[in-house]
Amino acid sequence: MQTVNELLRRAATRAPDHCALADPARGLRLTHAELQTRVEAVAARLHADGLRPQQRVAVVAPNSADVVIAILALHRLGAVPALLNPRLKSAELAELIKRGEMAAAVIAVGQQVADTIFQSGSRAQIIFLGDLVRDGEPCDSYGPPIEDPQREPAQPAFIFYTSGTTGLPKAAIIPQRAAESRVLFMSTQVGLRHGQHNVVLGLMPLYHVVGFFAVLVAALALDGTCVVVEEFRPVDALQLVQQELVTSLFATPTHLDALAAAAAQAGSSLKLDSLRHITFAGATMPDAVLEAVHQHLPGEKVNIYGTTEAMNSLYMRQPKTGTEMVPGFFSEVRIVRVGGGVDEVMANGEEGELIVAASDSAFVGYLNQPQATAEKLQDGWYRTSDAAVWTPEGTVRILGRVDDMIISGGENIHPSEIERVLGAAPGVAEVVVIGLADQRWGQSVTACVVPRPGETLSEDALDAFCRSSELADFKRPKRYFILDQLPKNALNKVLRRQLVQQVSS
Repeated sequence: MQTVNELLRRAATRAPDHCALADPARGLRLTHAELQTRVEAVAARLHADGLRPQQRVAVVAPNSADVVIAILALHRLGAVPALLNPRLKSAELAELIKRGEMAAAVIAVGQQVADTIFQSGSRAQIIFLGDLVRDGEPCDSYGPPIEDPQREPAQPAFIFYTSGTTGLPKAAIIPQRAAESRVLFMSTQVGLRHGQHNVVLGLMPLYHVVGFFAVLVAALALDGTCVVVEEFRPVDALQLVQQELVTSLFATPTHLDALAAAAAQAGSSLKLDSLRHITFAGATMPDAVLEAVHQHLPGEKVNIYGTTEAMNSLYMRQPKTGTEMVPGFFSEVRIVRVGGGVDEVMANGEEGELIVAASDSAFVGYLNQPQATAEKLQDGWYRTSDAAVWTPEGTVRILGRVDDMIISGGENIHPSEIERVLGAAPGVAEVVVIGLADQRWGQSVTACVVPRPGETLSEDALDAFCRSSELADFKRPKRYFILDQLPKNALNKVLRRQLVQQVSS
């Protein structure tokens, strides 16, 4: 078992003088050896402040080299960093820190958050990031490195939070043993090979498992460089690809939609030929966006399906659609009856719930939520709550969330199928399909559509587009709502329940 600390320590012995972290916004570059030295110094400072192994410590900060050092220092100490989204409201952050019984909170988001944490009754010690490390330099020196604590495979190493579309996010506990497989899938599925040639653009936030394991830790563990990006701006991101000779980036479909548009507008003025791998996850990739990405951005494209709890489960290289993938090297999956046991396996072509074997990469439970853990971890399997089906070609087709299924006139309808069709309609930026209560049909299929800037959409045009598609008549939306925006949480996930309430009123 190699922990994150061990992976990065070994990389520093192999490539001490090679750049590990680049933070262009701050003009900062650190070699692997320099990064390790700073991590050791900050870990010693945290130990001197009274923090000890297995204490949980919240980290609330946007991407930067400084927060990378702080997170790795907490891990080096043996504490359990709990990485929180700094875009959450102060009251939400305070409640999560209190519920998590955090010993401390490292924050870089202002005094208001600190005050709210204090007022919540939390006993967490407040540590401002700028008092620990500033512009890559530790603020204090505390003598020789501390002893490396003993780490057991099932012992908590990190805490990451789910998207929280139906309430406060749940705290998923990631064990020490998960590090290797959560990093190495980037080699087995995406194709990143070991070596100093790797330059990975850090568009994904560090509080997301992808941003931390698949981007930061993977880049460093493979002896490469991670280019830290605090705030996503498509033109700036493409300029960084050219400037830093980026070889790999991981992004959401929303990111890639903007990047493809920016690349198309820039034309030959930007040199992006260093890019070898573009990986995407986080939501279903619309076909129109996927086509634009293939057309305007270089490199091999890899579609990833994964979760905070189980990391990568499915993937597809050079995908033709955003919904069909195959199990990865570290994965075992089944499709079982919705609401049934883990052994009630569906036949090929029959829809069911996708479940994933709880391998070394899987979480060990939700912090202080035994009932939620028991609902998700059953007999060695993680229940994803995603509907799926095996296709005749041997791929898994993701159909959408089990809970999002619409039952209209006795027919089961998956919103994702309709969203894929409408997402390709001219002038459509975003679309979400929901079921509204209907006296005749039980639920009526309803499309909520956001137009692209400067475009005007009409219900008649959208309905005509659906009629001309391969969509079955009973799946065609009975109502359309043209909206300025969709309600989303801090992770940019659509809040479907809130949307139902919004359009129902």
